[in-house]
Amino acid sequence: MIYRITRKFIALALLAPFMFIIGCKDDDDDANVAGTFYGPEVSVGQGNAKAWVTTDGAGTPTAVGVTLSEAAVNASNLGNAMRMYMLHLPSQANKTLYDHVMLDWNPQGHEPAGLYDQPHFDLHFYMVPEATVSAIQGSMGMDVEPDAQYVPENYILTPGIVPGMGAHWINVTDQNNSPGNFAKNFIYGSYNGKFIFHEPMFTLDYLSTLPAKGSETMSIPQPAAYQQSGLYPQKYRFSYNSSSKEYSIILEDFIQK
Repeated sequence: MIYRITRKFIALALLAPFMFIIGCKDDDDDANVAGTFYGPEVSVGQGNAKAWVTTDGAGTPTAVGVTLSEAAVNASNLGNAMRMYMLHLPSQANKTLYDHVMLDWNPQGHEPAGLYDQPHFDLHFYMVPEATVSAIQGSMGMDVEPDAQYVPENYILTPGIVPGMGAHWINVTDQNNSPGNFAKNFIYGSYNGKFIFHEPMFTLDYLSTLPAKGSETMSIPQPAAYQQSGLYPQKYRFSYNSSSKEYSIILEDFIQK
């Protein structure tokens, strides 16, 4: 019995270094695996929405987005009241600028009248925690403007600060920001002199065009300088997957600043 026990301990001692090496390799593989990772699903209408991130083999994010099931973008399922949905990102998104995502359904649109008063979604990718966003006080006045070097070319600050959201900047050269032409656009959001969110905004009618075209990609105007270091998207994309019957809104083509 003593011989058997001793032999067992010797075998374990000899194997221990190899077990340690194998364990470390598995941990590294898990940390560096490429793939798409999802946050929890949230019910929207009769469907669902989920935020996600795609990473490369080094664990670096290459895209961040939100996917909506086909049933989630059915107007009859969404109702006639404005709704707000909070979407949480997976832990693999920690290397991005984004803390969480807020999806708003606006069945009658919102101001300015004649511009954004169509049924549409606002999709805010926030760079600050939820508690910071919820503490934002509304105002009819103008927000404090960031230094000009941080403002993307052709973007102007619009009047008012939306409570629990922030102030909005629009691209005056984008035809989507002119009466009768709104389908989709890209908005920057600020509060108290700092940019705090990136926002694709898009109509329900625009989403209905995606099954025919598959996808559409637009460039995101960039500032001359950035207020904080991190990965910034240079493009945003809308796509429809005919197999899964899902719509995705994607920020991609990241650059490190």
